[in-house]
Amino acid sequence: MSEEIIVPKGLANVVVDTTSIATTGASGNLLYRGYRAVELAEKKSFEEVAYLIINGRLPTQNELTPFKNELNSNMVIDESVLKIMNMVKEKNLMRSIRSMISLYPYKMNDDQSTFTQMEAKMPLLTSYSASSINGTPIKTPKGVDFSQKFYSLITDRENKNWKSFEKLMILYLEHEFNASTFALRVAASTLTDPVSAVTAALATLKGPLHGGANSEVLTYLSGIENEKDAMKFVEGKLEKKEKIMGFGHRVYKKRDPRALFVREELRKIAPTDQKFVAAEMVENYMFEKKGLPANVDLYAAVLMDYLGINEMFYLPVFACSRIFGWNAHYFEQLSNNKIIRPASQYIGEEEREL
Repeated sequence: MSEEIIVPKGLANVVVDTTSIATTGASGNLLYRGYRAVELAEKKSFEEVAYLIINGRLPTQNELTPFKNELNSNMVIDESVLKIMNMVKEKNLMRSIRSMISLYPYKMNDDQSTFTQMEAKMPLLTSYSASSINGTPIKTPKGVDFSQKFYSLITDRENKNWKSFEKLMILYLEHEFNASTFALRVAASTLTDPVSAVTAALATLKGPLHGGANSEVLTYLSGIENEKDAMKFVEGKLEKKEKIMGFGHRVYKKRDPRALFVREELRKIAPTDQKFVAAEMVENYMFEKKGLPANVDLYAAVLMDYLGINEMFYLPVFACSRIFGWNAHYFEQLSNNKIIRPASQYIGEEEREL
């Protein structure tokens, strides 16, 4: 038997495999296939960056058009799934999305086609699940681009700032071996199908320590009107040794480039928004007191709130972006596969007698 290696709990700083999809570079920038994610968000469309993540290169126009067309043609939901959705009446949006993705009657042509179908249907499953939960009419997607259609499904606003939503979706596309991506790769390593692997990722993403911080961010920002309020809130949390959502990241110890980008996006479109002003005050005081940087959740929550997106959609927005990253990781895992099966250190009783 090979010698066992004891690693930190949670696999902190443990390199478990190689990847060419994304990394946090030496400069602290998040890189997608070598390109800075924030630069891609500023200059490229969601479909262009999604294609890059999946295929390893930016598309030519002759490659981009069929990619967009395939997503658009698959952005429909089978009537049988709508019936099941209304019969089950699931009250948790992420549970509904996870369940509907799992049971959907895909046309199983090949694994990549299955992924494309899932990617295209996720925005509709998000919106239709919400309609089922709230008892509201289902919406028809409007617009041409993927992110524009998705935005139209989750807000009632005709907002000229939907491009800001697209930029946020690009920043959500990929982020190394985070918990949901690693769960997907563990599943993929068993040679299970894409639907099962994505179901595992969605189940992992639902956990509040991975996703779900955005709603708590809005709750506390709503009560902060000035610097005194910000200081009192931070001091109270620190005194009780409670976590402040929207701060800290295992990878980013100085600054989260995604948070900086979204903060500046808000400065362009909503400089006087109360929650944005409050977020900056809390961020400044947190960095002064603890040297702890804001992560992307802090400003993403403010941006989506400003864009008229209900809190129930915040985690699904993340999922509808990240599924394109899961696509890339699924096939990367299979390209040089070995089943992921770590050992454990037993600390229980030894050889007990009945």
